[in-house]
Amino acid sequence: MSLMKRLRANPMIDTIVSLRGNQRACLYTEPLWGIPYNLYVPFVSVFMAALGMSPTQIGLVSTIFLASQMVWSLLSGVLTDKLGRRTCTIIFDVLSWSVPSFLWMCSQNFTWFVVAALFNGAWRVTETSWGLLLIEDAPSDKLIHMYSITSIAGLIAGFIAPVAYFFVQKYSVVPTMRVLYGITFVMMTTKFVTLYFLSKETSVGLRRMEETKNVSVLAHLWDSRKVLVRMLHDRRIMITVAFMACYTGMKNINDAFWPLLVTEKLGIPAENLSLFSTLRSLLMLVCYFVIVPRLDLKRFRNPLLIGLSLFVVQEVGMLLMPGQQYPLVFLMVILEAVALSMLNPLSTSLQMINIDREERARMLGFFYALCMLVTSPLTTVAGMLAEMNRTLPFVLNLILTLGGLALGVALWHIGLPPEEQLEEQLERQA
Repeated sequence: MSLMKRLRANPMIDTIVSLRGNQRACLYTEPLWGIPYNLYVPFVSVFMAALGMSPTQIGLVSTIFLASQMVWSLLSGVLTDKLGRRTCTIIFDVLSWSVPSFLWMCSQNFTWFVVAALFNGAWRVTETSWGLLLIEDAPSDKLIHMYSITSIAGLIAGFIAPVAYFFVQKYSVVPTMRVLYGITFVMMTTKFVTLYFLSKETSVGLRRMEETKNVSVLAHLWDSRKVLVRMLHDRRIMITVAFMACYTGMKNINDAFWPLLVTEKLGIPAENLSLFSTLRSLLMLVCYFVIVPRLDLKRFRNPLLIGLSLFVVQEVGMLLMPGQQYPLVFLMVILEAVALSMLNPLSTSLQMINIDREERARMLGFFYALCMLVTSPLTTVAGMLAEMNRTLPFVLNLILTLGGLALGVALWHIGLPPEEQLEEQLERQA
């Protein structure tokens, strides 16, 4: 057997090699977004603190960011249908990433981050439009693998994250972050323009654009109330929303306050954050090729529960950990990496499978809005808790993770859509 045949025996590698059309355009350009994002994100809260912001202000910025996401989520389905998946993606990619990265590069105080957060929240529009550009007209059996590849694209940053470590060590956090944000602006804008020219509108997108051509955005939004009512009466969808709200809140709190806990309570220098980020990225990369190919959406219970249980162990470990314990911090990073490698593609795939294909744009918009309604206050609460004690946000995280475990079990008992309906949805995605 040739080397290529052996490599393509791995479903993840086979998916990467066999990508065509919009799927190739979306996923091959994704490193231009993922690399700069994963380089700067470990230092965001430390950068804010270095500019004089308190933990409460950091939490408030995160809450404003989530509230902005909630508003844009309500509009995302309507805008995606009206403008089309392709045009909507480039417009709101620029507004939600290029503009904020420029503002972050120039930021001086709390106000700059608030304005950037309001723009950055518009990424929920492109989460809908880009997601549909990716999966519509795509092979039906590649869903989990394609979402895993989107994460792999960002994990490539794990190989160059130590660069950030050396620059933070030599020049400190603030000047290094300004340079990273400048690089982010250039790379992401290049990605958005390239994707626009390499992609084409999907078949469903063309049909929805024609159907909404003579309908105003407000009229289309008002008509969407029927879709919302339908969602609210669907127990499977609402449990999925609740699960995603717990999972999103848990990740947001971890991203915002883990660096503060590690640097301030555990006494680990800020420049070492990129080393932990590198380790997590590399471990997740390995897991995506070793664990993810064995995941089956129809048998999601065990990997979902295992992933959340690993998060429980990680959060308890962070709560009980004494200072300057590098081996224990590395162990917590390992647990988080394994958990995320399973939960990221599973949670997104469950979200997509449990909503109607023809109304996917509007349902996704409401789905995200409902999640943000629940999660937007959590980071402010976590910021207030951090003012009292740096470990308290992780108590809140532990509660959210346990809630996610209970909801995962409930979703398993309800089950995925009936077999014939699920097969029909998967075939339609193709």
